[in-house]
Amino acid sequence: MRIIFVVVGILAFAASAARADTGCEWYGEEYQTCRDGNTHDIVMCLSKLYEKWDGRLNAAYKKLLGMEKEAVRLKTLKLSQQAWLKYRDANCDWYEAGEGTIHRLWGSECMRSMTACRALELEDVGETN
Repeated sequence: MRIIFVVVGILAFAASAARADTGCEWYGEEYQTCRDGNTHDIVMCLSKLYEKWDGRLNAAYKKLLGMEKEAVRLKTLKLSQQAWLKYRDANCDWYEAGEGTIHRLWGSECMRSMTACRALELEDVGETN
């Protein structure tokens, strides 16, 4: 039993280390590809990255919907995704609210990074099921 915990711990650490390079973190490598130009240019670049992650998120979610056999798990997957979307949107709206161009950047980076994290989470679950 102890070896199982060690293996799971190693896999979790490896997954989190690998995720650091994927765009999930705020202002990481992926964000840095957008930082040249004015605020509008940066927001447009982040929007393109968000669209990429949103496509991956939707694909992973649809895959999981197709994999679920139990009605209860299917229902809770749908409810959790709806709740997550509401949270993400409200959270990123909070970052974007306010005066000054920095808030536009915060809101755009919030949408990109949160969507990337959720996409990776659902992809990971889809690969382990």
